[in-house]
Amino acid sequence: MTNNPQQSSGTASPATVAALEKIPAAARRMGMSVSQFYRTAKRDGLRIIKVSERSSAVPEEDVIAWIQRRVAASRGGAR
Repeated sequence: MTNNPQQSSGTASPATVAALEKIPAAARRMGMSVSQFYRTAKRDGLRIIKVSERSSAVPEEDVIAWIQRRVAASRGGAR
């Protein structure tokens, strides 16, 4: 018998599953309104995932990458 939860339950461990952020939380984290988030997502190619009929989310990794690109651009432009 194994102690690996992934093998026994058939599901991935939490460390390997992509985290999703609800749109309002992602928008706050990115420093913008929800409507601005949707415009930015369309322009910058952020993936929006339908969670349910009335709810959407964005992969946390997309939010992190977007923030990192903004920080890198601001550092490059400040020199």
